[in-house]
Amino acid sequence: MANLCRSTNFNLPSGFLQPSLRLSHKYTDQMREANTQAVLGLKKLHLILDLDHTLLHTVRFSYLTPEEKKKLKAEAKRNMEGGGPAGSSDIFLDSTSEGFFITKLRPFVREFLREADKMFELTVYTMGRRAYLSMKTKLLDPDGQYFGNRLIAREDCTLKGGKSLDVVLAKESNVLILDDTVVVWPDHAENLIPVEPFYYFSHGSQKRGVQPSIIHNKGEHEGGLVTALRVLKEIHERYFNSELGLKGEGDVRELVQRVQSGVRERYGDQAAPPEDAP
Repeated sequence: MANLCRSTNFNLPSGFLQPSLRLSHKYTDQMREANTQAVLGLKKLHLILDLDHTLLHTVRFSYLTPEEKKKLKAEAKRNMEGGGPAGSSDIFLDSTSEGFFITKLRPFVREFLREADKMFELTVYTMGRRAYLSMKTKLLDPDGQYFGNRLIAREDCTLKGGKSLDVVLAKESNVLILDDTVVVWPDHAENLIPVEPFYYFSHGSQKRGVQPSIIHNKGEHEGGLVTALRVLKEIHERYFNSELGLKGEGDVRELVQRVQSGVRERYGDQAAPPEDAP
């Protein structure tokens, strides 16, 4: 691997594999092909997961309203001290060099990850910094069961202000993307399954036109990740079922729009794509 990594034209940052690592396009293509075939052998596809507003919501503690602080501080403290059953915490306080932050995990996220892991090799891809990504994914996957080292951060991005699959070690024809923001994937709309943005705290929600869950006590029993999981399960079934779809070969993008439309027809508006941020 070392020799291949030092070959000419090594332009792709791959710090999620090893700090400061850059791989040649040729070797990256070889890794994509090998990894895709290995995952297909397990009857899995690849799923790229956005982090903020898709799996969780994080804000500075100072941004909370007085009402939010009063409601959340005691609960977050109990969670940090292990006051609840193991794995039950969904609100966390973090102290960093930049101050205090509070995080709320999206409802159904633990069940979603458990089910999605059976069908997909999971990767988290965020525009946040690597230190932030590492901290937040430990809340979701403390034992590294779901993501391993497949954590792609801002330092790995090759598209200014956006995301691209060129740093993902899988063929585009076998990759699905779950993200609350469509516009950050300008070259991969056919791979994308939009999800309704999750705002638990009020800060920032007005810009997206979203009602914060903490104020409106809004649940996600029929929306958000529940609907996304329905779409993902159907795509996976059609891809690998010889009677329904692509027989474990071909291009998964052929199924994305068709399956999403079918889910919207059966389950209604909660399956519709969200509006993009202005």
